Amino acid sequence: MNVRFRVVLAAAAVVAVAVTASGCSSSGGGVTTSPSASAPVSSSPAAPAKELKVTWTYTGPEKDGGYNEINEVAMNAMATVPGVTVQPIYDVPYSDAASQLLKQAIASGTNVIVDTVGLGKLLTDVCKQYIGQVTCYSGADAEAQPSNSVSWWLPDWYLGYVAGVAAGSMTKTHTVGMVVPYKIPIAVQAINTFALGCQSVDPACQLKVVFTNSYFDPAAATTASETLAAAGADVLRNITDDPSFCKVADSKGIYAVGEYNDFAAQCPKSIITSTVWDFSNYMMAQAVANQDGTFAGGGPTTFVNLSDAPGDPHLGTFGSFVPQDVQDKVKAAYASILAGTNPLVGPISDQKGVVKVPAGTALDSTFLLTKWDWYVKGVTTSGG
Repeated sequence: MNVRFRVVLAAAAVVAVAVTASGCSSSGGGVTTSPSASAPVSSSPAAPAKELKVTWTYTGPEKDGGYNEINEVAMNAMATVPGVTVQPIYDVPYSDAASQLLKQAIASGTNVIVDTVGLGKLLTDVCKQYIGQVTCYSGADAEAQPSNSVSWWLPDWYLGYVAGVAAGSMTKTHTVGMVVPYKIPIAVQAINTFALGCQSVDPACQLKVVFTNSYFDPAAATTASETLAAAGADVLRNITDDPSFCKVADSKGIYAVGEYNDFAAQCPKSIITSTVWDFSNYMMAQAVANQDGTFAGGGPTTFVNLSDAPGDPHLGTFGSFVPQDVQDKVKAAYASILAGTNPLVGPISDQKGVVKVPAGTALDSTFLLTKWDWYVKGVTTSGG
């Protein structure tokens, strides 16, 4: 099964809430980022740059309209660094076949691997065999990394919360919907943070979720979106890869908030805004780190900085129909997070109204990335 975030499946059995005392840092709501995450790309050295052949792995097809296409932006940005060439591999399976594909790439000269699939152990087991020869970037991998590998991701829970603020500011039915591939902790986190953001501006907000059991299945995503609209959702959100959700919203005269790509051009009548996963600056900086010997592997997950700048994860285009006061509200919520506020603080209750996160307790990145296995109040799910 090709599941991008399979690395967190084992955490689904964890019941205890891993939280930290409320507190913030200056790097985006308490998230620790690598010093190289937003470092500028240095100018070309006098000597020829070290040659890097970088293989990127993708789940699903090349032109998915969303997740793969926005990651290609970072891949192509990486290729602008002198001495760097890139090659993509699409439709990478989550199986031993992926290991063989990686070994074949290394045999053909690859010395850097960037994984967007969530291959986890499949990737790191290969990397361990090539320490000193290959460096690896393992997407959202919560497991210990070998010395030549970095687990990298972004604090997408903050983007999800801000997306919820956008949805809650525009819903008229107090019901919003979400198309989700699998019930795994990182997806549960995305559901919950979207719901909490919506409820922060509309306390009556209810979130309905339909699972598709696939990251890329436009027919299933379309059916799920239509089901949500029929159930009264007037704002839709995706964490599947393609734009089916907002195309349904366009056709139904309702709204949408995009994830991964900026969907404004594809769905101009429905997209309120999007939360854009642009890793260009990070990947260019990492190319330079590989060339100049400052690459540092192992350690905990590196979270790429959110910002307002192109090349970093950021808010996308606002629809022309979005009132200025709504735009201001969404931008203010995002700016507060950039300034260091963590909005994911208790009390937070589950679907039955039981307080699971005490008042004043902030959810930490470990819990948010790997351990959230219950839904917050106001969430209902089907199909998964």
